[in-house]
This record gives sequence, structure tokens and C-alpha cells, in this order.
Amino acid sequence: LKEDAPGTEIDLDEDLMKFDEECLSFFENIIRQSDNAKIVISSSWIEICTIDTIKSLFASEVAIKIIGATPRLSYPIKYFRYQEVLDYLKQKDLEGKPWVAIDDIAEHFPPNAPVIVTNPYQGFGKRAAEQLDYFLCNGKLPKSSTTP
Repeated sequence: LKEDAPGTEIDLDEDLMKFDEECLSFFENIIRQSDNAKIVISSSWIEICTIDTIKSLFASEVAIKIIGATPRLSYPIKYFRYQEVLDYLKQKDLEGKPWVAIDDIAEHFPPNAPVIVTNPYQGFGKRAAEQLDYFLCNGKLPKSSTTP
């Protein structure tokens, strides 16, 4: 949920698989408030660790809402994260259902895709939490959040 600032040294063994506590708190507090929230992981982390390892990074009441991971694409495509989400929705017969992505790279999604773009050096903060809360209450993002 948060990357270290450029020039910051990290211990890969210790720091690779953990989230910034403040970012995690913002995210988990919003997810806890929604009975209907379901989380699907679309991350390169899924290539290096199991879904159970990723779930272990979250509080149990949030981890239980992690229902899977998007399929990995085997071919290059411009909006690959977006396509992974669409492939997941198709596989699970969820096409047409409201969804939102949270990503720190806007270029992984076409313009006007339902994505909350976070700052890669600040992570999931108050603004992202407000956008996610709005989405979970309304099934759509606020008008101003579709652009980074």
C-alpha cells in the first residue's frame, strides 16, 4: 500500500512483505464498514507469494473479504491491469457488476476506468479512503476521482 521514498534503504527480508501502518489503517477502516466489499488481488506480489501470504498482511475481518486474484496475462497489452480485471470478471460471471481498482500507476488503465489512483510514495491515504468509501456506498466513483 505504500512504497518507500527514493533513496530510502530497505531490508528486503524484513520490509518486502508489509504495508505502511497508516495506509493499511485507512484501507481496513473503510473495508470493515462495508458488508458487501470483496477484494481481488491484482498485483505483481501474487507472482512471488501465495494468496494466503497476502491475506496474512491484513486483519482477519478484512482478509476474509479477499476472494481471489486476477489471472496473469501471458501476452503484452497496454492496459494490462485493466484487462486482468476484465478477465477475472468474465471468468467469475461478474461482468456488469460494479468494481473499482486501486493502483498507483494510472497508465495500467484506460481513461475513465473505475480506478482510484494513489501516489506511489504516499500510498493509500485519506483521499483514497474517501473515494473508496464513496464507491462502496454508491457503486461508482465521485466524478473528480477518475483522473490522477
